[in-house]
Amino acid sequence: MTKYYILFDNHEQAIKLRRDLQNAGIGSVIAPTPREASLCCGVCLRIDEQEYPALERYLKNNASTYRELKKINESFNAKRDSYL
Repeated sequence: MTKYYILFDNHEQAIKLRRDLQNAGIGSVIAPTPREASLCCGVCLRIDEQEYPALERYLKNNASTYRELKKINESFNAKRDSYL
């Protein structure tokens, strides 16, 4: 399963972009930053693969603050990897 992670310098940037994406109708989840993605800020936004085209358009057309975008192929364990 492919997931995209938006990495940030701090949690405030993550919360702001999460709100902006919600307002644009793009689904995202606040999640812990996977170690294979980065050791930066401990929080990131997780984006499902089907939301990626809309996210890409949004980031291209809006001035959003984030560190980087990482694509990670992973197996998702619903009992362990559940974030609200």
